[in-house]
Amino acid sequence: MDKRIVIPRIVVRPILPPPLEIGARIRPQWLHWQVGRYREKLSFGPGGKGKADIWVPEREGEQHNLILTQFYDSLIPQYGFIGPSRYAAVGTGSTAPDPTQTQLANEIGTSSSPRRTNSVPSGESNGIEALATYGEYNIRRVVEFTEAQVGGLNLTEWGFSPVSSYNGPLMTRELFRDGSGNPTVLTLDTDQRLRLIYRYKITLSPTSAQNVSVNIGGDGPGIRTAKFLLTGMCAASPTYIDHDGIRITGTQNRMGDLLVAEVLAQGSHIGSVGNMVPSSDAAPLQYIHSVQSLSGPADKSLTFATPSGRSRQASVLLQPGEFVMTIKSVVLRAAPAYNVYPPAVNLVFDNGQELTKDNLHKLLIAYWQITWGP
Repeated sequence: MDKRIVIPRIVVRPILPPPLEIGARIRPQWLHWQVGRYREKLSFGPGGKGKADIWVPEREGEQHNLILTQFYDSLIPQYGFIGPSRYAAVGTGSTAPDPTQTQLANEIGTSSSPRRTNSVPSGESNGIEALATYGEYNIRRVVEFTEAQVGGLNLTEWGFSPVSSYNGPLMTRELFRDGSGNPTVLTLDTDQRLRLIYRYKITLSPTSAQNVSVNIGGDGPGIRTAKFLLTGMCAASPTYIDHDGIRITGTQNRMGDLLVAEVLAQGSHIGSVGNMVPSSDAAPLQYIHSVQSLSGPADKSLTFATPSGRSRQASVLLQPGEFVMTIKSVVLRAAPAYNVYPPAVNLVFDNGQELTKDNLHKLLIAYWQITWGP
């Protein structure tokens, strides 16, 4: 007599059609360059007379720029959308920009003494700017090269990179240009500095509820209907998120979608941002909502697949004894604290379509998929 005990499993197959798809478009905006000096300024107030150094631009300009192909193909899968702009580099080359380029034509510095910078001037800050359209953000970087780094040089080219090393890979490369868009040479005196203010735009989707079908296979009930969307909710308190030189604090109804998208793209968590939370409650189906923490017994980290082209998938496997409950929603959270579950990326089963998870089966929830490009 065969006394083997066979424990079946429920497998949530890929969403049909296709997986839970998140789209990300990354496009250049503009660079504002300034050549100038710090000058001493007298101030008068209740405490008497004082002195302060203020930044005085003596030459400046704004220009468009070019994002390189390697940003989409190799930098995003390693550093996400935000990390590739952490360091600025400048040089003296004059080769016309081309998307296939990977470095400056003639970067200043050496391999043993690089002159890249991520130094943020006093009174300025890097940041994420939420735009009027839901799911749209500008990444803003403000960096400054000192007199020791660029004083006395004739600079013609610039770029941003995820690394501080000399000739490291760039996400963008351009020539310095004047107000008419023509290449120009920035000739610095020995006591002048160079400040770069750079923005690029990220557009995420979907930001409104999409109808999806979930095939719960194995011993499962088959097709269930649900809705899926990204939302802006982010709960960076009571702690904070410090990611690639950008600090995010407080609770707000924007940026949650961007942080989870960043996690999916780079294939690694930022604290517990991006962790999966199942809940018996219905998660919000609006982009702007006020639910700072969805009820759930706990969360669980995603497993990230190797990127395929400009795309990456993630999944989570629940063991038989985990999350034994009726599942109404499956969300990805945007909070660094382990006891707060803000629903940022929401899959919500329609009424009557909920899934009951028992302690006899595993449950594979797959796949969340992010795809990016220009």
